[in-house]
Amino acid sequence: HGNKLQGQIESFHQYVILLKTTVSQMVYKHAISTVVPSRPVRLPSGDQPAEPGNA
Repeated sequence: HGNKLQGQIESFHQYVILLKTTVSQMVYKHAISTVVPSRPVRLPSGDQPAEPGNA
């Protein structure tokens, strides 16, 4: 059982995610077991183009 981290993903690349809260934290992707969005996520349905800002 690890630590619960909260924040916004500021940037990412192949191996790490930069998580921004009051400070920035670098988290290795292999150390992440679960990601839970803080608000509902709308995914485009394949037959409609994605709206700007909602993708």
